[in-house]
Amino acid sequence: MAILLVEQYFDFVRGLAQRIAVMDRGDIALQGPLAELDEAEVRRRISV
Repeated sequence: MAILLVEQYFDFVRGLAQRIAVMDRGDIALQGPLAELDEAEVRRRISV
């Protein structure tokens, strides 16, 4: 089963997801298993 969750709080997502996609201005900038992505890069792209 898949769920689409749109969320900007990384700590919340980290507790729920195994794979994520990070969008930047409408384009998918990062995607993959959460354990394989650089946390600093994810946080940089989702900061407001």
